[in-house]
Amino acid sequence: MKKDLYSKYIYSINTEGSNKASSYIKAIDWLCKMLEVEPLSFDDCKNIWTISSVDRLQQLYERVLIEKRKGKSSVWVIDGIPKSYLRDGFCSAALRSYQELLIENNYEQTMVGIFDNHEGEESELSSKFDKELICPEFLIEGMDEKQGLDVVRSLKVRVNQNIFRKIILRVYNQTCCITGLNIPEINRASHIIPWANDETKRLEPQNGLCLSATYDAAFDKNLISLDDDYRLLISKNIKEYGTNEVVNNYFICKEGVNILLPDSYRPNKNYLALHRNKGEF
Repeated sequence: MKKDLYSKYIYSINTEGSNKASSYIKAIDWLCKMLEVEPLSFDDCKNIWTISSVDRLQQLYERVLIEKRKGKSSVWVIDGIPKSYLRDGFCSAALRSYQELLIENNYEQTMVGIFDNHEGEESELSSKFDKELICPEFLIEGMDEKQGLDVVRSLKVRVNQNIFRKIILRVYNQTCCITGLNIPEINRASHIIPWANDETKRLEPQNGLCLSATYDAAFDKNLISLDDDYRLLISKNIKEYGTNEVVNNYFICKEGVNILLPDSYRPNKNYLALHRNKGEF
């Protein structure tokens, strides 16, 4: 059910607190109740969580704005339903974010599907990731040019990072290549060449490693790396803490150990060389 998908989405993009996220979820649930009592021309939208058409949701969004402006005279001011959700704009804002989720999710499915169905050479995959994420004009309507660009840019960054994560977890069977830990909630999709450094390599599976959170942080800070034989390298900075037993157990004792390599899309050795050159090993 898309409600579960939306819940995960809205909590993930509202990391400053859960109140706004929970209010948005409740707003859509209350809007469903409003539509049950007075559907107007939206009988098909009584269960909003089943609607997949962004355009249909846009029509509903526009109607919500009309009813909001009507205030107390709106047919959706109904006993037993909190008036604040419609009055204060939670219903409209929640619908807008739900539309964004559907756009992102549809694009994700397309791109991950390209990966899943790729049958050619591994090096040919990147050229297939040339599909553009189309953001409907109505999502940025009323914004100035800078605001609109910021919305589209943040949407594209978020969705591409999610795509990369899904691909890397598939490649590594959701398993940290250093520890063997296979809890996906703990593991990260780590870029070898950082996201900001080369746009053409952002979705490339050979530019990724599946690492549990601590090792992901260490790799990102160039405190660990890999040699050409995929053996773990530990930086001099970490070795300065070698008298600490935990540091020894987490890092130093693992130096020279081979990582768990995937069956396909192994880390690109040229990318690893660039990563090594940024640290002190």
